[in-house]
Amino acid sequence: MRKTLAILTLAGAFTSQAAAQSAPAPISTVKPAATSYVTGDTPIKDIKKPQGIAYGITVAANLNVASNKSVVGQIEGNSVLFGASALGNINYLRDRHEWLNNLSLAETWSRTPAIDTFVKSNDSLTLESLYNYFLREWTGPFLRAAAQSSILRTQRITAATETYVNNETGALSTASRFNLSDTFQPFTLNESTGWFFQPFRSEAFNAYGRIGLGGRHTFAEGARAIVDEDDERGVAYTVLKDVHQAGAELFGGLDGKAVEGRLLYNLGVSALFPFANNDDADRSIAKLTKVAVQAAAGMKVTSWLAVNYQLKVIRDVQLINAVQVQNALLLSLQYTKTSPTPDKPKSEADLAKERIAALESALQTAEQRAAAAESRLNTLPPEPAAQPEPPAVPAQGLPAPTTPAQQP
Repeated sequence: MRKTLAILTLAGAFTSQAAAQSAPAPISTVKPAATSYVTGDTPIKDIKKPQGIAYGITVAANLNVASNKSVVGQIEGNSVLFGASALGNINYLRDRHEWLNNLSLAETWSRTPAIDTFVKSNDSLTLESLYNYFLREWTGPFLRAAAQSSILRTQRITAATETYVNNETGALSTASRFNLSDTFQPFTLNESTGWFFQPFRSEAFNAYGRIGLGGRHTFAEGARAIVDEDDERGVAYTVLKDVHQAGAELFGGLDGKAVEGRLLYNLGVSALFPFANNDDADRSIAKLTKVAVQAAAGMKVTSWLAVNYQLKVIRDVQLINAVQVQNALLLSLQYTKTSPTPDKPKSEADLAKERIAALESALQTAEQRAAAAESRLNTLPPEPAAQPEPPAVPAQGLPAPTTPAQQP
């Protein structure tokens, strides 16, 4: 019981209070999570992957409960933090065709004595679909589509009423519950096509990349984003607008496994050069270029306990004129279910060795059987010597038979 409470307390202490409208989902120690910025799946036809349909799902949860009463240095009252996440994938592989589909969902809520209501601190839904066609084992064309959003309304809740100022118009307002976005807002769609390649691949280290054309659509009209909490007039915010971009897209990444597959990591960098956009300020392509960096690491402590860390750095000037930085460190209890993985195909040398071993085993078995038969033969008693047949006795009243020499 004490160990369980310690684990739950550590989980709560490690959970990052990231921005609710774009907080990252915790990665899985079984498979890197796909995001709308960086694809977690390595675009390579792995010989360990089964032909046909394969699936996997990971469900994780964390909880922290604390209560203080007359404790020096602590706020009086109860604190609760709980969260849950799910990662799922359905993949199809047949000859040169591979279709990967990933879904991730993460939700975290907290309640403290300072704010006596449950506050959403993490809310992220991501869906991605990726198709690869292998002209060679390591390269070929691809198609990709992804969607990302928050599924619940987002509010900035404070213990006391605060003043909010519109960064563009200077309009002031006061509230203890300040609405930032509605359900499924912002909602981002990404699509791209081009060429993938992976020059280096192994279990410990994979390097891969993509180049092509991409489009991005963020539907955020009317949503708000906090840009400065220390403005002298109050908390400064900006009102977001819809963003539509299309242009050249580059991506490079690496990932791998260590410690017998229990440590899993990935790193990716992507850039979209929007030759076509709907920017009102008519800024240059270089100014509007969207750059995203993601790094993640996961350690599987046991089959049901994992430690995950994720970092995101995003420069997206057309959406918000600020660099977005997100960190998340999470200790989670998890359950994983995957489709069976087939054995690795054997090489010709291995098959030849198996055939030789089978022949040697058969020869040894035959020799043992021959030796056993010879041993049994040696233990049998000798056969008796052949006895001469007795002379024939004539029947009563009949003359004895004569030989041809006795006949007249």
